[in-house]
Amino acid sequence: MYSSTTDNAWGYQTDKVKKSSFDHSLMPPCQAVCPLRMEIREYVDLVAQGRIMEALRVIRDGNPFPSICAYVCTHPCEEACRRNQVDKPIAIRALKRFAVEFGGDRMVYAEADTTHSEKVAIVGSGPAGMACAYYLRKLGYPVTVFEAHSEVGGMLRVGIPQYRLPREVLNTEVQRLAQMGVEIRTNTRVVSLDLLFDMGYKAVFITIGAHQSIRMGIEGEDSPGVIDGATFLREVNLGLKPSLGERVAVVGGGNVAIDAARTALRLGVRKVSIFYRRSRAEMPADPSEIEQALEEGINILFLVAPIRVKRRNARLSVTCIKMELGEPDASGRRQPVPIKGSEFNRQVDALLTAIGQAPQMPSDFKVRIGRGSTIQVDPVTLTTNRVGVFAGGDAVTGPATVTQALGAGRLAASRIDDYLRHRYPRVEKETREVLVGDLLPETIEMIRKIGRLEPPILSPEARTGDFKAVELVYDWTTAVNESRRCLRCGMGAEITSQDKCATCLTCLRICPYNVPHLDASGAIQIPSDQCLACGICIAECPAKAIILRKPYDRRQITEELHHILKSAAESKFKPFIVGFCCQYGLFGTGTLSGLWRESVAGIWIVPVLCVARVEADHLLSAFEMGAEGVFIAGCGEQCARENTAYWVNQRVGKVRKALMQIGLQPERVRAFTSGATDVEISKELDTFIEQIGGLYLTSTIMQEVKS
Repeated sequence: MYSSTTDNAWGYQTDKVKKSSFDHSLMPPCQAVCPLRMEIREYVDLVAQGRIMEALRVIRDGNPFPSICAYVCTHPCEEACRRNQVDKPIAIRALKRFAVEFGGDRMVYAEADTTHSEKVAIVGSGPAGMACAYYLRKLGYPVTVFEAHSEVGGMLRVGIPQYRLPREVLNTEVQRLAQMGVEIRTNTRVVSLDLLFDMGYKAVFITIGAHQSIRMGIEGEDSPGVIDGATFLREVNLGLKPSLGERVAVVGGGNVAIDAARTALRLGVRKVSIFYRRSRAEMPADPSEIEQALEEGINILFLVAPIRVKRRNARLSVTCIKMELGEPDASGRRQPVPIKGSEFNRQVDALLTAIGQAPQMPSDFKVRIGRGSTIQVDPVTLTTNRVGVFAGGDAVTGPATVTQALGAGRLAASRIDDYLRHRYPRVEKETREVLVGDLLPETIEMIRKIGRLEPPILSPEARTGDFKAVELVYDWTTAVNESRRCLRCGMGAEITSQDKCATCLTCLRICPYNVPHLDASGAIQIPSDQCLACGICIAECPAKAIILRKPYDRRQITEELHHILKSAAESKFKPFIVGFCCQYGLFGTGTLSGLWRESVAGIWIVPVLCVARVEADHLLSAFEMGAEGVFIAGCGEQCARENTAYWVNQRVGKVRKALMQIGLQPERVRAFTSGATDVEISKELDTFIEQIGGLYLTSTIMQEVKS
C-alpha cells in the first residue's frame, strides 16, 4: 500500500527510505540493544519530519508485529538512549505506538506465496511461534501453528492483561497471519512430535512458553485460596472471573506480580497488597507499571517475604518475615537476608504467587531438558537433540520479553530455512560499527535541555473500573516534538580525507558543541561519539572536507536544486523563487507547515534537515539557476539546536554582499528564522513574494525598454 516515491505540490520528491552506498553512519546504542535490531533512529527521525507513513514502513521492516510491541515492549532502547545523559531518554515505544496508530498499520495487508513444498509445524502460538510462522511464510513455506488453548497468542493472550494489550490489537495480528496463509489449529495439544513427522511435517519448532509457576516452597502453599499468578491471569484473560474476596496479597516483584495485583483490583477486590523481598530499586517490574500500581492504591510491602500460610475460618493467615539486603547474588541484585524475630501476620482472602515461571515439557517430546526445565539447543542452529526439531522463546531461555521472543522466532525461521535448504548456518556478524562512549560534560552542557513528553494515561479513578487500555496515544504535535529531542547518534560529521583538510581550524571555532579537536599529530579529529550532526562545520568548511556520515549533506541539497530547476522550467511560473526550509518545521504541525500545505505558483521548496546546513554557495546557486528571489525559513523556537539563526543570518549577509557586487538588489535574499508563528511567517513570506514580484516586473520593463 506504500509507493516508492511521493510527489507533492512543490515539486519535491520523497524517496523511499533506504540505505545509501555512502552511508557511513554508526549503529546507535538504542538499536544495538534492541533484540530485533530495529532502525529506531530512522523512524524517530521520520516522525520528527511528519513522514509517518514512511516511519511505519521502517518499523514494519524490522518488526513483524509492531502494534503489539507498541503496547508491551519493555523498551531497553530507552535505557541505552544517550539523551538520558542530558535529561531524559526519548519515549521510543510511545513514538512507535503513534506511528502505528497514525500510519494506519491495521490497514496493512500481509500476503505471501508458497514456493516450497516442505511443511513446518510450530508448537505454541506465543510471540516466538507467531514470529517464526510470519517469517517462514515470507520465505514461502507451508506453516501450521498448533495451540492448546482456544485462542491464539500464548502469553500475549493469556498472560498480559487487556489494559496493557487490547485484544483487538492482538486479533489484528493473528488475522494477518491467516491472510498470509498460516494454518492455525486451536484446541489442539501436541503430545508427540513423532505424530507430526508422520503427518508429513519436515521440521518442528517448539515454542511452548513458560506457563508453569514456580512454587514458593513454604508450609501451607497448597492451601485453598493460594493461586499461582500465571493461572490466575490465564483464567481472567480467557473470560473467567475468579472469586477472590475483599483482601488479596500478591507475592513477587516482576511484571506478572504487578499484572496480577492490578487485575485483582479491576475484578472488584477492595484491598490489594504486594509482598516483595527486596527493595524497590531491585524490583524487576517495569518502573511505569509499578508507579501506576501505586497510583491505583495497591500497597507494596518491600523487604518482606512469606514463610508460612495457614487456612483459618475461610481466610488465609500469611506469616511474613522482614528482610535486609546482603551481598549481591548471581543475578547481580543484593541477596535478601531474613531478620530474626521480625515475623508478622497478615489476614487475606486469597494469596497470588508470582515468583517465577518455567516451561512444562511433555515427556513424549523426547528433547533434552536443562536447568530450569528449559530445552537445550545449539546456540547457533537452535536445533535440539532430535533431527528436524528446533526450539526457541521462553521454552529455551526461560521467561523473557516479547521482543526477545520475536527475535528468537525470526532466528528460528532462518535456521529452519537453512536446514530445509541443506545449507550450513553461519553466525551472522554485525557489519556496522556500534557507537560507543558517553557524551562529554562540555558537550552535554551545550545541548538544549528539552523535557520528555509522556503519552497521556487514564486517571486512576477511570482505569480501575474496567480493562480499558491505560495508556493513550500521542497527538500529532506532541509526537513530533518528542521525536525531535533525538540526538541522531552516529550520524555526525566526518572528514573525508586528512589530505583535503587545510587545518584552518574553522570547525574548531564554530562548533557549538566543542567537538572537533587537534590530535597529537596536528590533524583535526571529529569524535563520532560526540558529534551531534548539526552540520554547521560542513557548511562553513572552506575546503569542503567534511560530510555527514549519513547522506543528509550538501549533495542532497544540490540534487534538489537541479530537480527544482527542471520543474520550474517546465512550469514557466514567474517570478521563480526558491525557499530552503527546515524539513522538521514543514510537515505536520510544524511552524512552517502552512508553507507546505498551501501551494503558491512559482515558489519551490528545498526541504533540508536543518537550515544551519544551507551554505552560501547553495543560495548563490539558486540565483545562478535563474531564481529571482531566495529565502531560508527555519523552524524557530521548535529547533532542537542552538545558534541556528546566527549562522543563517551570517550566510545571508555574505550572499547579500555578493549580490551587490554583481548589481543585484540584496533584498532578493531573506531569512525567516525568528520564533514567529506559522501565520506570521506566512504574512512575512507574502510580503517578500510581493517585493520579489515588484523587482521582477521592474527588471522586465527595463529589458523591454533597452530592447
